[in-house]
Amino acid sequence: MKWISCVLFIIVAVCLPLSATVDSLSTSEPTSQADINNADYYYNKGLDYFAAGNQGYANLYFLKALNLNSSHKYARVNLDLAVRMSPDSKLYPEHLFLVRLMFQVLDILSVNRLAVLSLLLLLLTALSLAWLLFYDPDKERALPLLFFVLLLLLCIGSFTSLGIKSHKQRHNPLAVLIAGNTQLLPLSETESKPLADIHAGLILNFIETKGEYSVVRLPNGQMGRILSSEIVKVKL
Repeated sequence: MKWISCVLFIIVAVCLPLSATVDSLSTSEPTSQADINNADYYYNKGLDYFAAGNQGYANLYFLKALNLNSSHKYARVNLDLAVRMSPDSKLYPEHLFLVRLMFQVLDILSVNRLAVLSLLLLLLTALSLAWLLFYDPDKERALPLLFFVLLLLLCIGSFTSLGIKSHKQRHNPLAVLIAGNTQLLPLSETESKPLADIHAGLILNFIETKGEYSVVRLPNGQMGRILSSEIVKVKL
């Protein structure tokens, strides 16, 4: 058991400097090469499009900012405002309070914050393991064992959440309708009657591409086809 504690300490010692480096890069001033990784750059572009009345590209850049930093509160506030003002606002589902609260907590825990939290939990888990290993053998070991198990579970959960969130950041399925008023077509090419009238700025889930059309899912879960040229994916 002692070698496990040593290994955990080595991992923490190696990973903490890397985490500090990543965090410092994410908060540095944007340059022409670093704009693509700067959430504020996309947020400012979204504001410009919003002021110009281009709701499609405004929502797109707000989503790009949130994809890089889910805790960017100004991008979140402006996107929520745009959704409420949208003519398609009724397509967005109303979540229960506890569900909204869970999403808000997940938004606050950005990838960088989750990485730091995971490393801190790993350090605490290693310390609790050391406490358990070197605890007085004549005393009851229930308390250090309880601390170790709880911290280990939290550490595993934190690293799991970090992996899921990192994967979602790299493979974001969201897209935004940038065309003006258009129609959602049925999945079957033999049917021509439109399923719904949709407007610029609507946030979609991109499924796949079929020829010149893209299969998308509306916020209310309805699926259909739309011209690929009329949407832009958040993560290209």
